[in-house]
Amino acid sequence: MKKFKKQFLAAAMIVALGAAVYLNWSMTSPASVTKTLGESKFVNATVATETTKPKASEKSTQKPSSTPAKSILTQKQKDYFAEAKTNRDKTQDKIIDKASETLGMENLSDSDKSEAQSQVAGVIKNFTYQDTIESALRAKGFSQVLAYVNENGCTVTVPGKELKKGRNIMVKSTVQSVAGISFDKITIITV
Repeated sequence: MKKFKKQFLAAAMIVALGAAVYLNWSMTSPASVTKTLGESKFVNATVATETTKPKASEKSTQKPSSTPAKSILTQKQKDYFAEAKTNRDKTQDKIIDKASETLGMENLSDSDKSEAQSQVAGVIKNFTYQDTIESALRAKGFSQVLAYVNENGCTVTVPGKELKKGRNIMVKSTVQSVAGISFDKITIITV
């Protein structure tokens, strides 16, 4: 009975690990969807409540109103983000594969199994933090975001043109609210 419980636990962990890898892969793979969920278009729009014609003296000084244009990334920036996400996913998949192999061994001690299970749980927790941070920052106006979360802190990469004055505090507070990481352990890199 004890052997059956161990085998059942190992099989359940492998299934959970496979589901986590699949979810991470499906969330980070480029989708062919033309619309982004949660995308807001009128966050900083000005709404006129009264329509009046400008006076003749005001016509020459008024600037035509325009909506803020979304930052356009260069091909080099797009390539960087795509390659960096792929490399991050490969590295994390290797960690999960190694832990899965460890869990699949029959003559493994309980302490080794416990260590492998905690490693898998940590990687899955970091996946969740990374995805949540990236989604939250994209919702706050960044066109691309790449977050690395590990036991030492968090590194967030964003396009340089989009990190205007004061937005670094917004990035750090977002990371802190999602992952509970202190400001001194959060690094922001611009590309």
